[in-house]
Amino acid sequence: MTQPAECAPTKSYPPDEAHARLLRLAGQWRGVARTWLEPGKPPSEARWEGSIAPVLGGRFVRFTYGSELQGTPFAGELLIAYESGEGLWRTSWVDSFHTGTAILVSVGEGGAGAQPVRVRGSYFAAPGHPHWGWRTELDDSDPAGLALRMFNVSPEGQEDLGVEVVLRRA
Repeated sequence: MTQPAECAPTKSYPPDEAHARLLRLAGQWRGVARTWLEPGKPPSEARWEGSIAPVLGGRFVRFTYGSELQGTPFAGELLIAYESGEGLWRTSWVDSFHTGTAILVSVGEGGAGAQPVRVRGSYFAAPGHPHWGWRTELDDSDPAGLALRMFNVSPEGQEDLGVEVVLRRA
């Protein structure tokens, strides 16, 4: 009988600097999220809890989390990759509130340095309308903390903070 892919052993992976950075994120996280449903209006605040775990021997990390928004619980996953060959960060994000039935795929340049990981993707807004952008920053400059900032980007390029999650190691 074969094991599920998630449980199957993988060849060891010697992490480069960017992958070592990702592996340092592994663990349990708790904090608060602020979500702006409309620019200029006060944000909704809620507790966030999540776990970051290595995937496939440390080639990727997966951030699974849960929270609520306006009294409704939701859950999500953010898969983070660093493509060593091209020097690109890539993420795929699914969330039972924000992304509906879509997978938001984002890409951004940058290396293993202390700068936040910055990626950008786009999403379907409505039939006959242009896609909107979504920019995500992951700031891991505090060894005991992690901040996620997600910006909604209009087709004209106007950026508005949509979600800010500030986490501490649990």
